[in-house]
Amino acid sequence: MFEYLLSGSISATCIVTMVLAVLVYWFIQKMKYNYPPGPQGLPLIGNVFQMSTDRLHEQVYEWSKKYGPVITLRAGRTPSVFVNDIESALEVLVKKSNDFASRKPSTSMQVFSYNGKDIIFGEYSPTWKLQRRLSVKALRHYMQSDALNQRVQDAVSEIFKEIDNIKGEFDPMAYVSFTVVHILSGLCFGGKYSFGDPDVSFVANNLDELNEALKKGFIEDYFPIIKNFYKTKNFRFIEDIVRRMAGEFLKRKYADAKKTFNKDKMRHFCDNLILARQELEEEGQDMSSLTEEHFLQTFSDIFQAGIETTRYTLLWSINYMVAFPDIQEKVQEEIDRVVGKDRMPHIDDRPNLGYTEAVLHEAMRMSTVVPLGIPHMTTRDTEIAGYKIPCGTEVVINHYALHHEPTAWKEVDRFIPERYLDKDGKLGPKPQSWLPFSAGTRVCLGEFVAKPELHLIFASLMQRYKWKMVSGRCANLTPWGNLFGRLCKPYKVVVEKRI
Repeated sequence: MFEYLLSGSISATCIVTMVLAVLVYWFIQKMKYNYPPGPQGLPLIGNVFQMSTDRLHEQVYEWSKKYGPVITLRAGRTPSVFVNDIESALEVLVKKSNDFASRKPSTSMQVFSYNGKDIIFGEYSPTWKLQRRLSVKALRHYMQSDALNQRVQDAVSEIFKEIDNIKGEFDPMAYVSFTVVHILSGLCFGGKYSFGDPDVSFVANNLDELNEALKKGFIEDYFPIIKNFYKTKNFRFIEDIVRRMAGEFLKRKYADAKKTFNKDKMRHFCDNLILARQELEEEGQDMSSLTEEHFLQTFSDIFQAGIETTRYTLLWSINYMVAFPDIQEKVQEEIDRVVGKDRMPHIDDRPNLGYTEAVLHEAMRMSTVVPLGIPHMTTRDTEIAGYKIPCGTEVVINHYALHHEPTAWKEVDRFIPERYLDKDGKLGPKPQSWLPFSAGTRVCLGEFVAKPELHLIFASLMQRYKWKMVSGRCANLTPWGNLFGRLCKPYKVVVEKRI
């Protein structure tokens, strides 16, 4: 065959030319880009069989100690870059935020987002910027009122009536879920709900089922072509959940709100979103790129994402209070001093409840409910920590690593709320490595709603009850979860009414 290639025939010349061209292209690309190092994978498969679906954040952090704070893993032949230190994270999220502002569409995420028509997973584009601008405008309008405070008080008052009558131990999950779904439902669409309301139960049950499906993972995300021929049972299951939640439930709620909209009588976030659109149109902004599906997905972002992160943060926070009764006592002493026992906590009390806020900050750090955040994608050829990576590369911030790095946190494995307080006992500046809501262009849309909401619910629960376990039992702080969440294992508590 070697003699044939040297014979000078046209075919042989073409073959040699093509091989040389491929080799030259490969060499140029290798010289042009310089991916960070990482564990050696298998040919064609990459690191797929080395990656755990429930503790990848821990694996990546451990690998970073060997290969450096920025590492590369491959699913098949596709590289993903993982960032494990705050300096590189801020380079990605803040200093070069536009370079990393897009999302790499995975097969499962395309299902959740109607092919990228939401804010969380949507591609960085003029339409995405307009959609986010519209949503921020609507949320700020909504938060100028006292609506959130009233929503929280309505919701916790309902569960107080239920918990007050419980004898013995119980799982707080159903009551926390009801509270958060009640608040987010009211925020988005208005209304008051009683415990056991079918709409509230429908949402909570579907989100629980979704978590179970996410825990299993989707082979379609690693090998997308498979879904063109055969969809796995788990993938079909999430398609059904998305259809029920977004395609039916949220769509019906949105349609009802549009029919009864009155700009002189604003009721909820949906009204504010409709009004914000009208105001932007009156200002001359072209809104034609935002379809009904974009609006529906905006509600899905605020509603579903807000419920999941909030309820699991609250479950972790209660569990930490059970585990550390001395810290729980300090929270309750502060609430009794600032709020008293004759009224419920108000959003205006928050600046004076610094220790309570610090406890929530520490609970968010220790639990890190969304350990790997939402993956970013480069919008152009760029660099991280001196490594050259091409446009279209997935980049993941390991929030777990940021929150558990001993050089950033003194006594990293201890629950220490005081680390967030200044010398006067007030909430101090945010520690640089504390990033539960991310930062920069893709910072969490609902951050300025989630923080006061969490504070109000948690303060109300601590004011009302002393939380503990049956004598002789200890709190279990071992997490479980999947690629998308680091969740608290189910647990049971007993409560002692304080007021």
